[in-house]
Amino acid sequence: MSEYQHHLLTRGKYQIVALTPDAQFEDDDIYAYAVMSSSGVKLRQELTLSDARNWLDDRMERERGNPSAPMPDPVEAAPVRSTLLRPGRKRR
Repeated sequence: MSEYQHHLLTRGKYQIVALTPDAQFEDDDIYAYAVMSSSGVKLRQELTLSDARNWLDDRMERERGNPSAPMPDPVEAAPVRSTLLRPGRKRR
């Protein structure tokens, strides 16, 4: 199945697009809404436009550093630590 994006809204460096299976835009054909970055990466897909707007608003609040905005999941935010030893070192 092909996926076509139809621009609906721009906020800052993000866009919300409607996703349809056809190149022609028909409201009845929308199966989801996506939040896209300025580079064209799909960040989130939601079933409703209001859910996509809410997710985008939350993300923009976090980027502004608003302390009342929900924090990201600590597992996702944790840096990845390498388990490899430096060359020439022995494990004790």
